Amino acid sequence: MPNLLDLPRQALMDLRSRLSHLPLVSQLPLRNVVPDSLSLSSPAPQDSALADPARVLAWQKACERYVRPGQAVMDVCSGTGLRTFLAASRRPRRLYAVDGTRLLDTAQWVARRNGLDNIDFVRSHPWHYQPPEKMDVLLHELLGDALFDAGMVPRMLDLRSRLLKPGGRILPNRFEVFMEPVQLRDEACIPFIWSQRFPSVDYSCLQTLREAMNPSYFTRVVRSYEVDHLLCDPEPAFAFDLETMTVDGLPHRVRLERPVVEGGRVDGICLFYKVAFDAELSFTVSPLRGQNHAGMTLLRTDSREFERFDTLSFEVELADPTDVRTWRWHLR
Repeated sequence: MPNLLDLPRQALMDLRSRLSHLPLVSQLPLRNVVPDSLSLSSPAPQDSALADPARVLAWQKACERYVRPGQAVMDVCSGTGLRTFLAASRRPRRLYAVDGTRLLDTAQWVARRNGLDNIDFVRSHPWHYQPPEKMDVLLHELLGDALFDAGMVPRMLDLRSRLLKPGGRILPNRFEVFMEPVQLRDEACIPFIWSQRFPSVDYSCLQTLREAMNPSYFTRVVRSYEVDHLLCDPEPAFAFDLETMTVDGLPHRVRLERPVVEGGRVDGICLFYKVAFDAELSFTVSPLRGQNHAGMTLLRTDSREFERFDTLSFEVELADPTDVRTWRWHLR
């Protein structure tokens, strides 16, 4: 008999409800079977991707198109299991949900309640895991607020070389990266501290320490509803494909020059991206799209006004493309 205390609280409550209707059992003190201190062995679920219909639909169509019976499939950092469950509906031969966090408990709980028994749940970080076979398909969403800050490129290229069969698919594999000057809504603006002046104190003296400040001070996470508008028509700054790129395939310098199509105040450069499974299936993390709940990284700048038809030029140096703390940027 399994140890009931090892089951999530929800499972025990369900069990108690079922047993309470049986003869004799209803007379037992089942309340004590479920200690009040026991809770679901998982942190709070991550809801933002599930609340994005376009993103979910793109994943559903991608799994319908590329996951087939007879294949071996791995969901890299499976989280609460959405990608895993969509792939499971395609009945692959083997399906591995690999995650090193307690979110794996949430995915297992949902799988049990939905009768999904064709999934191998593996409690491990994928880059430390060696399955018994090569994969036909790798699923992932290693997407950080700055796209690269979750280690997507080096980690997926490592998994590609170790785990993927020749001709296998990485879903998603294509990315277009946008770096666009934005004006934030007034209520979302947070000025640099050296621009703050009060009746009894002037913080402008701190500007001399600008170069010594922690690099993280010059970035922040923004949401779509905090962006008032883009000043230029968005164009990809660069693109890459995880199935074909090399380890050094990301640029270390981006120079952009754009005509201003809607005048306003530049409060920073917003980093967002388009994610594609092929030429037809994609979703975007963009301030222009409704129901985009994902965070985007703002590369903060001193606010400057631009008029329509002005030319806006800026440069971003990516010393280490996978670490936004090493990036430097400036408007010209």
